[in-house]
Amino acid sequence: MTGISHERRVIMRVYNAWKNIAGNGFPKRSQIEPAAFGADWSNCLIIALDSVPSRSQFSYLGSALRDKSVPPCENKVVSECRKGSVLELVARHIPRVLLKKEPVGFGGPASHKGRDILYRTILLPLSETGERIDGLLAAISYCTVSIAEEIPSDIAWCNRMTPESSSPPAT
Repeated sequence: MTGISHERRVIMRVYNAWKNIAGNGFPKRSQIEPAAFGADWSNCLIIALDSVPSRSQFSYLGSALRDKSVPPCENKVVSECRKGSVLELVARHIPRVLLKKEPVGFGGPASHKGRDILYRTILLPLSETGERIDGLLAAISYCTVSIAEEIPSDIAWCNRMTPESSSPPAT
C-alpha cells in the first residue's frame, strides 16, 4: 500500500485501498494490483461471479487463507467449500453484495486450517463495465480461539439457573 496507514484492521486497510482504486464506481479486476494492498494481499481473495452465485469461482486465494489440508481453491466453485469454513461463510454472502450493490462486512465464528477462529471479512464489488458486479475482492482477518476463550452464547447465558429463577413462576 502506498503511504503509511495507521488503521489496525486488515479489512479496513483493504477497503481503503479498494476505495482509492474505485473512485466513485467499482474497480475492474484488472485494476486490482497486489502491490496496492501490501502485506494485506495475503488475506485477500478474488471471486469471479457467475449468473448463478453457487457456480462462482475463486480466481485468487491469498497465502494466509490457504489450507494445506484441502486441495487448492483457485478455479474451484464456491459451492465446493467445506461447510463451516471461512470460505464457505464468505461465499454465502455473495447474493447480499449483488442485492445491495455495495461493500458488505460481517464476521463471527468459523473453522480454518482445522482450528476454531473468530473472523471479520469484507466483500468488495468489482465490475468490468462499471455497472454490473461480475467479481468480488474480499479480505478476511481472523484469530484462533480455544473453546475456553469463546464467549458463551445467549442461550447458554439464559439457561443458567439463579436462585430467583429456580422456583416456579407465581400465578
